[in-house]
Amino acid sequence: MRKFAWIFMAAMTVAGFSACSNVEDEPLPGLGGGGNGGTTPSVVITDTIYQFNNIEADYTPINELCPGWTHEIVSPADDDRTWQSKTFDNSSAGVTEKYIQATAHDSSDKNAGKTYELWMFSPALNVKDAANKVFSFYSEGAYWQSTSSLEVYVLNEPKSNASSKEKLNPVLATSTNPGGNFKGWVASGDISLEGKGDVVYIGFRYQAQGGNKNSTTYCIDDFAFGRAQVEHFIGEPDPTPEPTPDVDWSKAISVADALAQADQSTFAVKGHIVGCIKNNPSKTFFESFAEAEAAGDIEWAGASTFTGYSQVFIADDAAETDGSKCLLVKLNDTEAAKALRNEAKLEGNADRIGMTIYVQGLKKANFGLPGIREISAYKVGE
Repeated sequence: MRKFAWIFMAAMTVAGFSACSNVEDEPLPGLGGGGNGGTTPSVVITDTIYQFNNIEADYTPINELCPGWTHEIVSPADDDRTWQSKTFDNSSAGVTEKYIQATAHDSSDKNAGKTYELWMFSPALNVKDAANKVFSFYSEGAYWQSTSSLEVYVLNEPKSNASSKEKLNPVLATSTNPGGNFKGWVASGDISLEGKGDVVYIGFRYQAQGGNKNSTTYCIDDFAFGRAQVEHFIGEPDPTPEPTPDVDWSKAISVADALAQADQSTFAVKGHIVGCIKNNPSKTFFESFAEAEAAGDIEWAGASTFTGYSQVFIADDAAETDGSKCLLVKLNDTEAAKALRNEAKLEGNADRIGMTIYVQGLKKANFGLPGIREISAYKVGE
């Protein structure tokens, strides 16, 4: 079923509708950015579900995406990151997920030392006239850190210093594995707004430390009010991909021969999966394999757990642990690569060590190490 986000609005009691979706609509009046403009709401709703299916690109602030939604950057004063749109190619489901997220992550580490407090506010919710006085949402996250937090409030106005606000205790996505991923979208359950006020706002408060590995990323989707919680919608099926080109895999070269090929050359190579770079490594560019190994960023056979999912090392010897004899295969930059990721990534799949794969792609460094990228075709097994 198409993911519609019908917005049933009322100027307190008069209802109408529009869509925060990919459907063309007349723009709705909103409060604008920042969350502090005006005290009289211009978007008041009694029954709604926002599934954010109008997202077309990453990093669109919530107030520009859905009228009536607002945001506030409490700190830092010199950074404009906020609650904004995000897309994710879920290749296993064949869809592109769309949701709202907040993060303080910066791979360059330029924002290290900054403290973030970012708020996102719903439109005004007409609790008085709502037939079902509940709201709900789904949350998800990644790269859990104990110094980050997500809190949910009910407020009488859409700003962090509202004269009346109450912290709620919904079910939220969580993890106890520092730096690790979460385990999927988590339903908040129906949260009662009975007795909270005639017209209220829901505020999502994100707090985190800046840097390249100091913060949790939190995501919100399927915000509903005036109705029971809906099933999480992961997205529309992506268009049917182009067929994988026919490749004569009998002509695939060895990893040793691939390492001798010039950069930017295209070829098919056969190898065995022998390891990966762990998730959230200390660096994204290494001068040598020895540097990556010394930093503890390589996961080999025998590792207690595997966390890497965006690449794998292949070698001619299924038991190889000499990085100079390995080629790093990138698993997330083409549709073929993403499809291979589902069959080859080591995250949670230690039994794939030694598995044979064939890939056709471009020789190009990955994490600064000899690699093959832009995969156009692949084969798993002999």
